[in-house]
Amino acid sequence: MKSIMLPAFFLCIAPVLPSTAMAADACEVVLCMYGKTTGNDGGKECSSAERSFFNIVKKNKHGFLPSHTADAREAFLLECASADPAIINQIIGKYGRLRG
Repeated sequence: MKSIMLPAFFLCIAPVLPSTAMAADACEVVLCMYGKTTGNDGGKECSSAERSFFNIVKKNKHGFLPSHTADAREAFLLECASADPAIINQIIGKYGRLRG
């Protein structure tokens, strides 16, 4: 039942998502990244949101900082007040420390 409801939700919400030219807001990123986490692909509608998420990268003079990047990405996702913290933790656990 869950596997049918998530794609249906994406189809219903797709018309109200901003175009790829606009920066993705935190709630859109949560929605798209949760879909990616659960194995569903949001298609073109989610490419901007995924790009926004993976563009959050923290570095220092020695290179990429995975923990700082995960913290920054989590802080961004927490800007979506309606997002379940467990979902955000799941997203960060899977993609938080990956280099974009």
